[in-house]
Amino acid sequence: MMDRVTNEMLTAGDLTAGDLTAGDLTAAGRLDWLRLIRSQNVGPIIFHQLLSRYGTAGAALRALPELARRGGSRAIKQCSIAAAEAELAAAAAVGARPLASCEAAYPPCLAALPDPPPLIYVLGDVARLASPAVAMVGARNASASALRYTRRLAGDLGRKGLLVASGLARGIDTAAHTGALDAGAGTVAVLAGGVDVVYPAENQALYEAIVTQGAVVSEMPPGTRPQARHFPRRNRLISGLALGVVVIEAAERSGSLITARFALEQGREVFAVPGSPMDPRCRGSNRLIRQGAILVQDADEVVEVIEPMITQPGLWEGAVSVMQADAGAMSQALESDQERQQLISLLGPTAVGVDDLIRLSELTPAVVITILLELELAGRLDRHAGNRVSIS
Repeated sequence: MMDRVTNEMLTAGDLTAGDLTAGDLTAAGRLDWLRLIRSQNVGPIIFHQLLSRYGTAGAALRALPELARRGGSRAIKQCSIAAAEAELAAAAAVGARPLASCEAAYPPCLAALPDPPPLIYVLGDVARLASPAVAMVGARNASASALRYTRRLAGDLGRKGLLVASGLARGIDTAAHTGALDAGAGTVAVLAGGVDVVYPAENQALYEAIVTQGAVVSEMPPGTRPQARHFPRRNRLISGLALGVVVIEAAERSGSLITARFALEQGREVFAVPGSPMDPRCRGSNRLIRQGAILVQDADEVVEVIEPMITQPGLWEGAVSVMQADAGAMSQALESDQERQQLISLLGPTAVGVDDLIRLSELTPAVVITILLELELAGRLDRHAGNRVSIS
């Protein structure tokens, strides 16, 4: 975030503890924070760029209409005060605590990402999230031997003081949570829907045990029913909470491989348990090993790799990309219509790297980032893995 903010940006009522430094947000600040992330076309990357540029969520909210207009949109739908108040009230009703990424209780692994989820909801023991964690993911239709192995590995990791993170799904996720709980250790379930929505319903008893002995986490508003488009975000949250991800029985096309990809992008370790080449449930996890994932057989092998990461956070903290590193300079970027059209002419339906756009356009990084921000707020820009973008 910016080292300093001009007085003009910080009008009365805007500056709240935590907008610029770690600390709890005030009630008004939390409302603005929630309204900003729930506004149209504002995702984590855009959210943090806006906060870096304007200093506070309130100032960023006031700037949204003009930024979207410059990007080519006539209007942008902002989250209303009433809608944000209703969401926070719904969280309070189920006992969920909202945590902003600037707050001290926010999970440290997640906070180290260049673009952490701006706000998560936690049900259960928030303090558990400060513990070093290992994620365990895999097939929903896992074999009996894989389920037994997962429960044993999760229990062993828990007894070594590690938090076990997974997604409460059938199969490997369920076995991982159960193994940690059986060992008397902590576990965190990351949900694709709201923290109060148990999915699958058959895991109701397991969910209740996790709330009692661990924590349930979600980015989504309370009451949200999980949809297919929510699961990649959940997978990114699972890997972001952990120092490493253990993949067990993952097919060639599975959400577990998406979680492994997120882990690599976030600078986390990827472990894989080898399986039978005759079992299609193991083809994805076996391929991860061929591609360089760490073959793992027991908890000691996992601990050996992540132990240095616990004592040296710099080993896993995500590298700041150009999109974040120059965000603070955007307040000085005064792009012209000519520069905007110059950059747009380089964009198309095929994704291109932001670094390439800066080099080809010969514009400053701050100007490029500002124009891309405007286009995204207008709904004209799509983001892709590897810091690449395309125009809609």
